[in-house]
Amino acid sequence: MKSKKKHTNQDFEVVDGIGKYMDDDIQRIIEGKQLELGDRELPPFDEYRIYKNIQEAVMREEKRKNRRIRMPLFFKWTVACAIVLLVIGVGYNFYQSHNEANLVYREVCAVRGEKLLVLLPDGSRVWLNADSKLTYPEQFAKYNRNVTLEGEAYFEIAENKKSPFQVLAENVKIQVTGTCFNVKAYASDKVIKTTLDEGSINIGHVQSRRPMQQMLPGQTAVYEKRSNVIKIKTDRYHDDASSWKSNRLIFRNASLKEVLTTLSRHFDIEITVKNEKIASFTYDFVCKGNDLNYVLEVMQSITPVSFKKISEYTYMLNK
Repeated sequence: MKSKKKHTNQDFEVVDGIGKYMDDDIQRIIEGKQLELGDRELPPFDEYRIYKNIQEAVMREEKRKNRRIRMPLFFKWTVACAIVLLVIGVGYNFYQSHNEANLVYREVCAVRGEKLLVLLPDGSRVWLNADSKLTYPEQFAKYNRNVTLEGEAYFEIAENKKSPFQVLAENVKIQVTGTCFNVKAYASDKVIKTTLDEGSINIGHVQSRRPMQQMLPGQTAVYEKRSNVIKIKTDRYHDDASSWKSNRLIFRNASLKEVLTTLSRHFDIEITVKNEKIASFTYDFVCKGNDLNYVLEVMQSITPVSFKKISEYTYMLNK
């Protein structure tokens, strides 16, 4: 019988290892500073195989332990930066000469309980929220930069008037040349919300022949899936839309269902409602998103509900 291998301080060793090889670009991204690519040359290597090797090694370790491993939030952001930056940096240089017909697409997924930072080939940055997927080409076409989003993301787009940037989220298309905005487009939600922080964007229905509507900073566009109607309005709380990026949870007159859905994605948990009568409760509160117990305590102080922990990832909500 094989002896069980111990992994004392394994997470800390991994973090230290990544830290030793983290270059200035990754550090600048973490600190929120402007990235300067310049004309640097990157050594050629098989970035896809490296990514797959890391992914397979993690999967083997998880299967061996037969349980899920939760990494600290900072560690998750760091791993995402390191892997994505290497893949995109090399991919952009290597495929620079390819034309539109030879575009190769990649998918980056943030699972529940995780957030990722993605650096696109043009220098644009995308923060990907939990339970979301971004699809994009390794090198953008000459006259357009198209990506597809499933879930939620915050975009900081590098300006290029000759090559507009377009986000496709289900039946909504968003066109920009350089700006910052948040898109929430989960398949289970009844609406798709786009909130503009800086610059200007045009938004419309994918198949509509009507002119696209222009959005200005501080506005939110709500697309109702059932009616195919997009309504744009000034939003006094527009900063709330991207609060998840800084690990903050903000709920304003939010239904119990909306709150529980957000908590399930953010903390990777399942919450079962035992008493359906409490479904009418609404919540208004702001808190940091790194302490689940504190969030549950806040909810219990606002409304007459109680949470019972069933297992590490399962909770029962009752009145």
